Amino acid sequence: MIRLRLAALALPAALAAAACDAPSAPVGAAPDAAPSAAALPDPPPSAAAPLASAPAAPADASAVAADAAAPADAGAPAEDAGRKPSVDAGDAGGAAARDAGGAAAARDAGGGRAEAPAATGASPPVAEAPFVPPPEPGSADAVAAEVDAIFVGKKTYVARFKQEHTQKISGAVKKQSGALSVQKPDRISFRYDPPSRNRIVSDGVSLKVYVAEDRQMFVTPVKNSEYPGALSFLMGHGLRPSFTFTFNEKASFEGGPVLVGKPRAPTPHYELVMFYIDKALLAKKDPGVVRRVLILDAQGNRNRFDFENASQPASIDPAEFQFTPPPGTDVKQN
Repeated sequence: MIRLRLAALALPAALAAAACDAPSAPVGAAPDAAPSAAALPDPPPSAAAPLASAPAAPADASAVAADAAAPADAGAPAEDAGRKPSVDAGDAGGAAARDAGGAAAARDAGGGRAEAPAATGASPPVAEAPFVPPPEPGSADAVAAEVDAIFVGKKTYVARFKQEHTQKISGAVKKQSGALSVQKPDRISFRYDPPSRNRIVSDGVSLKVYVAEDRQMFVTPVKNSEYPGALSFLMGHGLRPSFTFTFNEKASFEGGPVLVGKPRAPTPHYELVMFYIDKALLAKKDPGVVRRVLILDAQGNRNRFDFENASQPASIDPAEFQFTPPPGTDVKQN
């Protein structure tokens, strides 16, 4: 139970991570079908992002199609029913603390209790960014390069989000919503809508996941968290340095292509991440171009974020990226 709650908190996305949906997604779109044998990743919706879980056996391609099993948010594209749920569906907080170094810490930031993180050993060393060759014209990598171009040189991003976290084994689904703020590099804030009092905050160095119901806060280096990868397009790192891409040809998303991102370097946080791209907003270079991010982990859990009302303001109050928990909070360093 604790584990599920924490998973819901973790980003994040996911966070994209987490698909960034400026306008609400079209109603009536069919759910994603399983992408071809090229695979998918892990977790966050609502204001806070989710935690990652410990690495497990790699998810098989069929897990990628898990999105359809969970109900789609109103106004957001639906996923293929044929899929098995595979990403921690972001409930209130999404898979917030997915540290490889210790704990699938706060997966439930948005609304329920979070699970206590499970120790997984020391955090893996951070690899240098790989060389990224020019994309082939018309390829999924080329679409990702167009998305990256929209965020190059931009310092901020704000949006509303809905998070849905689905645990594959139990089938439990947690939903949350809230506001996301990002300032490059690596500053992120998830504020969950009441009654949740959970928070996910990064000051650019440490990621804090506060689980109000458990009176616990998990602190981990932001470089070891799930978000820099799943939400790399927002956080100044770009999609292409983090992933190689293929199209999910079986997905039915009327907004545009669905990109299946496979991490260039192995990570314990997710197996695959799907990015739902709005073709019209891509042409306009609108920051709402990524409407949804679906994170799939090795255990088949799904963490989904749907974004709307995205913008890139001139500045964000620095206080948004600071958080001090209430007295008596049990703070766990990872």
